[in-house]
This record gives sequence, structure tokens and C-alpha cells, in this order.
Amino acid sequence: MPFIVFIFIISFLYRFAIPCFYPSALRADEIFQVLEPAHRQLTGHGVTTWEWQAGIRNWAFPDLIADVWRVTDALGLGHSPLWIQGILCFFSLGLVAVFMGLGRIAAGRTGLVACGLMGALWPDLVLGASRTATEMVGGNLLALGTIMGMIARMAQGSQPGLSLSRVAGHGITGLYTGSAFFIGCGAGLRFQLMPAAVLTLVWMVWWCRRQLVRVVLLATGFALPVLVYGLVDLRTYGTLFGSVFRNVHANIGQNIAASYGTAPFYFYIIDLLGRWQVAFVLVIGFFIYGFRQFSMPAMVAVAVILSHSLIGHKEPSFIYGAIPLLLVVATVAFSQWVNQDPLLWSGRRVMLGLVMIPLLGFVQELSLIHIRNSDALIRLQQIAARQPDICGLAFPIRGEWSHVGGYSYFPHHDVPLYFAYDTASMAQLAGRYNYLITYGKTWSAPPEDKSVACLREFCLFRVESHCSAPPDYEQFGQVVRQYEAATHAGHD
Repeated sequence: MPFIVFIFIISFLYRFAIPCFYPSALRADEIFQVLEPAHRQLTGHGVTTWEWQAGIRNWAFPDLIADVWRVTDALGLGHSPLWIQGILCFFSLGLVAVFMGLGRIAAGRTGLVACGLMGALWPDLVLGASRTATEMVGGNLLALGTIMGMIARMAQGSQPGLSLSRVAGHGITGLYTGSAFFIGCGAGLRFQLMPAAVLTLVWMVWWCRRQLVRVVLLATGFALPVLVYGLVDLRTYGTLFGSVFRNVHANIGQNIAASYGTAPFYFYIIDLLGRWQVAFVLVIGFFIYGFRQFSMPAMVAVAVILSHSLIGHKEPSFIYGAIPLLLVVATVAFSQWVNQDPLLWSGRRVMLGLVMIPLLGFVQELSLIHIRNSDALIRLQQIAARQPDICGLAFPIRGEWSHVGGYSYFPHHDVPLYFAYDTASMAQLAGRYNYLITYGKTWSAPPEDKSVACLREFCLFRVESHCSAPPDYEQFGQVVRQYEAATHAGHD
């Protein structure tokens, strides 16, 4: 019990420390597809991207975030993204719990320790816990439900050679129902996970084929959250699952996604190999070793990777839902392999430490480099938000616009944001701002301009004492859409 409590505490503190000390977005979608529409629902201000104008996004998650912010605002706490990220970090502990649960059932104390360390400290899981992008939140839900289903199956007593007596109680039906519910939540939140989600559901229905009540509960648990997402679309767009149909039409029918770049079929394997390096070999080796025994979560991980490999436009985060499943299968298989050694428990602890501590430390160092180097703009924006005389903030930058925090990072009062990627757009903003964040080495500031702070290649300047022109809260989003259209046209 002390170890489990320790793991939960370390897991939460480590996860929440990332957005606290490195407030950055691994993908722009975390802010502009989730937080910004929620902020607009709350205050009327927020960057509207083309996806929301085209109606290819579901409003359920932004609406939920806006409701949370209404509560924190009412309590006088503002509407900082940290409140949302803290809640996500807390709920991500469920994934840590099922890691330890599966490890304990399948490999005893060795599995509990190994899976606890892996679930608590593996960088992808740590970084993904606080991310608001739907592929991370949906991926965590899919993985949580899938591992719960595997635990229920093993508790059902149909896996020979496993120590099932360690599973207390008789909540197998509840585990199956909860599993289906979380899988439905994940697939509804990110419909691209639906092939893997359906595979998981069908697999569990097959396991329970002789138990009608469980089959009905599985189907109901899965269908209810998916239906909620469909009804939100019906209310918003007038069509059940309207955002899904529009998304498919835009990104496949009109091939808009391809304008953001395409990658070969094997992109995700190369990406994981580059990020994990020697750890990739170990994880995949033990994943294959445990594939047969844990075929359901293993096949779901493969389904996530394969289904996204068929799509031309690829982002590393798209297959996030597969990563917890790869890791849990590999770690449980590794734990069982360690248990085959005649060493006593003290010797096995030494073996676990010799393997896992260097492995986790090596991968964490590789993974945290990117996030350390991508938080400068948001941190400077946070500094700007604390300036008592700020009346407008400009960003005369180019492609780095996606690393700014939008209106979401003004948690107590809104300040108009302006995006200027060339001289003409900069001239049009005269009088609308008194602070700007730009490249520190290239900004030719008049003598009266004051440098407030600099981080890496960016600096925050105070350029005026006040604003002489009326605010324009729509300019940032409008110019971003123009800039992206010009960029894509240049690549065609």
C-alpha cells in the first residue's frame, strides 16, 4: 500500500509540474481547437480557426471546459488553463491504476512495481496527461478502457496460469461496463479512434458471448457517450454526428489535411524509434514477447497505428492512444520474464532498478528537450498578462504563431491579440497595442521602447504607454487564417 500511494503522489506531481513550469503546447490543437473555443464560449473572445468555421469539430469538450471555467470564475480563481490541466492530470491517474492492476494480476509484486513505475514516469504518459488535444484525452480514455477490459477478462478466470486470487471482489461486470464506457468516451471525443474502439468492444463481447447481461451492458456503456457526442452535433449543426461527416468530407473528400503535409506509411515507427532510440528495441521486443498472452490490448495498439498509417497527413500525437497499450503489454511481459529468474524478491528489485531507472531517465531526457524549447512564447505572454497597463499584445512573428497561448492564457481579463507576419500587417496595427513579443535579435526598437523580458530567441517589449485605437478581438484569428491559406497555396 505505501508503494501505491507513493506512485499516485509522484504521478500527479510530475504530471502537473509540466504545465506549471513548462506552459507550452506540443501541438497547436491543444489551444486553438480546444481551449480557445471554450474561452470564446465563456467570454466571447477566442481565436476561431477554419475547422470551427467549417463545423468539423464537436463542441462537447470545449463546452465542458467552459463550464469548469465558469465554476472557477465564480470562485474568484479565474479561468486559467492550469485548472483544466490539473483536472486532466488527476483523472490520468486512472491509467496509472490500471497499469498497476494488470501488473499485479499478471506478475505479482514484480508486475505491480514495474507497471507502477512505467505508468508513473514514462515521458509520453507524463506529457500526455495534461494535454487538452483530443488525441491525447481520447487516447488515454481508450487505453484506460482497454486495460480495464483485460483486467476483467483475467479476473473472469479464463487466462490459465495467472494468479487471479489477487483480484478482490466480484465486480467483473462493473469492470466490463466501465471499460466500454471509457472506450466510448474516447472514440466519441476523437472519432478517428473508432476502428480500434470497435475492435475492443467486439473482442469483449466475444469474451462475454454466453452472458447476455454483460453483452447488453457492454453495448450500452459504449453507445451512451458516443450518442451524447452525436446529440451535441445535432444541437449545434442540425445533424446527428454532423461534425464527423463534415470532417471526413473536408479532410478526405476535399483533401484539406494533405495541405498540412503528408508522410509515408512507416512514419510512426520511425518517429517512435527516433524518440525512444534504444528503449524502442526493448519495448517492442517485450511487446512481441507478450503479444500472444495479451492479444487484445496488443491488437488494439496495432489497430491504432495501422489505421492512422493509412492517412496521408500524420502527426506523432495521432497514435498516442497506442502508446499506453504498447507500454503496458511490454512491461507486464518484462515482469513475467523477471519472475522466471530464481532470485528472491530483493534480487528482483535490483534487476528492476538496473533496467528501468536508466531506461526511464534516458527516454525522459530525450522527450523533455522539445517541451523545454517550445514554451518561450507562452511564458512571455504570461509575463505580459501580468503588466497592469497592457491594452494590446502583438506578435510580429511567422510560423511560430502556433506556439502562442491565445486568449486562453489571459485568465482574469482579456487583452486583444494581434498577429503580424509581414510589414503591411504590422503597419495596420498602429495604436492597437502597447506590448509586443518578437524575435529579440531582429527587433529594431526605438530608444524609448523597453525590453521587459527575453526567453531564448524571443523578447517582450513595452512600446507605448497606452493604446490609441479601438481593440479588435478578431484580428488574430483572421490573419492566422490568411497566413495559413497563403502558406498552403505556396506549397501547392
